[in-house]
Amino acid sequence: MRLIPLLALVGLISSAKGTLTATFTSGSQSVTREAALPALQVTKGESPTSGLPSGPFTATYKGTLSIPKRYRLTFSLESAGAIKLKIADEDVPFVYGKDGDNSIGVAERIRLNPGEIPIEITFTSLEDGSGSFRLFWEERREFPAEPIPASAFKSIDEAPVDAAHLFASHNCIQCHNADLGATAMPELKYAGPNLTGIGSRANEAWITRWIAQPDLLKPTTTMPAMVDHTKPEGAQAAADIGAYLATLTSEKQASKAPDISLAQKGGEHFHNLGCIACHSKPDADEPDYENERVPLNNVAAKFKDGTLVAFLKNPQEHHEAIKMPNFRFSDEEASSLAAYLTKTATGEHTPDPSEFPPGDSVRGKLLTESLNCSACHEGLAPSSTKAPSLADLKDWKAGCLGPDEKRGKSPRLILTDEEKKAITPAILPSVQYDTVESYTTRQIESLNCTSCHNYNGQSTLLSVTHPETKSLLDHITETDERLIQSRPPLTHMGAMLNTGYIEKMLLGTAEPRPRPWLDMRMPAFPLHAKHMANGLGQHHGLPASTPSKDKPAEDQVELGENLVGMTGYACVTCHAINDKPALAAFEVQGINFGLTHNRLRPGYYHQWICLLYTSPSPRDRG
Repeated sequence: MRLIPLLALVGLISSAKGTLTATFTSGSQSVTREAALPALQVTKGESPTSGLPSGPFTATYKGTLSIPKRYRLTFSLESAGAIKLKIADEDVPFVYGKDGDNSIGVAERIRLNPGEIPIEITFTSLEDGSGSFRLFWEERREFPAEPIPASAFKSIDEAPVDAAHLFASHNCIQCHNADLGATAMPELKYAGPNLTGIGSRANEAWITRWIAQPDLLKPTTTMPAMVDHTKPEGAQAAADIGAYLATLTSEKQASKAPDISLAQKGGEHFHNLGCIACHSKPDADEPDYENERVPLNNVAAKFKDGTLVAFLKNPQEHHEAIKMPNFRFSDEEASSLAAYLTKTATGEHTPDPSEFPPGDSVRGKLLTESLNCSACHEGLAPSSTKAPSLADLKDWKAGCLGPDEKRGKSPRLILTDEEKKAITPAILPSVQYDTVESYTTRQIESLNCTSCHNYNGQSTLLSVTHPETKSLLDHITETDERLIQSRPPLTHMGAMLNTGYIEKMLLGTAEPRPRPWLDMRMPAFPLHAKHMANGLGQHHGLPASTPSKDKPAEDQVELGENLVGMTGYACVTCHAINDKPALAAFEVQGINFGLTHNRLRPGYYHQWICLLYTSPSPRDRG
């Protein structure tokens, strides 16, 4: 089941991501950020937004509301706290329930003409710093009350560089130690790969090239360049470190290299699983800089023996915070994918004009100690030198963040000049006071969720890139293309699914699969699952939810069974119910009704049913 906002349904609004500008104020402190939706959920003791400590606050959302044609709209809200709404610079008062119930308010219907209409929402929290609100609209002739979709908004301001996220994701805190407390960004705890046994997994030549210029092999990397490879001493240092890391071998017996005869089958998996959404083809001439897909042309040069198979089976084994998710590959899938990648990438590695002399492992070990490599990587001897702590860092415009002439022996960060300039002491409150809602927003971008899932009016990258690998199926003469292979949109997941079910989906433990007919499948992001499950709900102003334990009335159960049966709405034509298969699901299958109670939030379910049977085009809403 999925909810499609009216404006997206009729195609009268831009596909660009809609946003609002939200300013949160607590005492004398203010933080301004983008917000996709006019919705909020803050419990007592939590920060209202990244960058502010807990406590009473106000939040003001500003932007424009895109109206495609003349509407007579009714706005309503659910809130714990005070809220004021302005449309076209006019106050829109709400009438609240009887007996002093200020949690639900409804405004008088107003007429809006087509165009960009200014909107401003000001929310004031309760005295203990908690609060929540959700804003709805209704057009009686066309759609019932529903949350205003993100795609209906346009920000009036340009989004600033998220310097706090850059600081956290580039592991700055690993070198510049600081205790920022329990409310700090979770990413601050994410270390780099564990280098124990790296010499058994990666080839020395690849390691040397990676140390010299990591952004040449992977332009989107957060690994800094620790040496200046353009100078003879830098090239020697890279070779020495590569030689040392190559000596860090594992006693585990090496597995066999992939069977190249499986490459064709691996190519099928590569296409069917949609790998091209996050990766360019392993024989691509150059990286996809525009879409920032991770290149695969260096795979054959990197992995030793059968270690690529082991990596595909468990990407998190040596790097818990890796962005590559766990697809829970079978042995056959992992082996054939490794064969396809190895065969296709062989000889296609990124050209490197640098020449590296023979490396010396003894010098390399001393270099890893002097360069403080153990700050980010386990498996190395403790470093002999330390970077200054965050509190002792006096000049933020020199060292790693400075221009080349001021960098000294500091590493070269893979950041633009604009990004470096944005990282100043002013970001520290945003680093120190974080929320799961802000964390989830960052991770949706960082983990490339929108490569596969439509989100707030933003189309998936996969819809554009998938044809690139269609030829990998040319040898298959007969295919069943009846089943729809579209992935569910991410837009309403937090409002639709119970928190625990989202967490299971992100952990890869949700069984059975809700859409078993999809060739693609939801991979696991175990490190991020708990925070994102809660954050997705908070995007919609909703607290965590669990399935109700109340037993429904027997007469209601009987009535519902009749309604979904062939004597009612015939839902069983497309939907299975537990072990009872669907009666005649041809082109479009439905999710098993037996999963509904554990999956869906009741509020979303009722809203969905209301929309389904009152929309002018219910077929288009399915």
